[in-house]
Amino acid sequence: MTHPDLFGGLLGPSLQALDLYALLGIVTALLLGGMVKGVVSIGVPLVAMPILSFFLPLKQAVLLLSMPIVLGNIPQALEGGDMLPTVRRIAAPLVGTVLGNLVGVTALISLSPHRAQAAAGAVLMFAAFLLLAAPKLTLSPSVARPAGFALGFGAAVMESIASVPGPLLAMYLIASGATGKGFTKQIAIILVVSIITLIIAFSGGAHASWTDLAISGAASIPVVIGILLARPLRDRLSPAMFRRLVLLFVVAAAAQMIWKSGLP
Repeated sequence: MTHPDLFGGLLGPSLQALDLYALLGIVTALLLGGMVKGVVSIGVPLVAMPILSFFLPLKQAVLLLSMPIVLGNIPQALEGGDMLPTVRRIAAPLVGTVLGNLVGVTALISLSPHRAQAAAGAVLMFAAFLLLAAPKLTLSPSVARPAGFALGFGAAVMESIASVPGPLLAMYLIASGATGKGFTKQIAIILVVSIITLIIAFSGGAHASWTDLAISGAASIPVVIGILLARPLRDRLSPAMFRRLVLLFVVAAAAQMIWKSGLP
């Protein structure tokens, strides 16, 4: 007896093929990502991606995480008004992210599964080391624009391959003088534009559908639950120590992804 294909696109068929334990593993990955974000504000993809790679191909995992990132950043992007001046201020990284996603999605689609997994593991490890080292740079006005384009492009490639654009973007914005609410608003706008470009790039190549977006939107639910569950823990834990432990976990998980890929 055949079962009707209730889902189209990329995510539906992949999820239909999984057993209950794998589906619970995916929900757990999203829940843990939300809990970590609730304590130390580290991006959900950095924690969830290594776990999701056990259950889903990289393309599907990147797509699954797209809507939680968009929905989590839209309120911060809109907060405080001044949208047009802020967009002008970050025009260089915005252009870089659009082009970087087009290149990154093309690369992800063309890579064989084991090479994609190795690339994602390397990107995750690089992102974790960046956050552990927290390099402090200062950009003069003369180099801020080209640096913004280059780092925006690199962040979008990291987004396309492993869903982790944040570290490079944060490094650039801090180096260009963004602080406090201004920093939060600027990085949120860039992330929203980056993810929307990523979704369009997937859809344009007939690799994503409206059903995929609905499934990805539903993936936001365990993320939000995780954030709410972990919020009371923020005052009981040392955020700095917890952050280091999480990043060390990410490094170990990324190394495992590279080893699992089987590349020499």
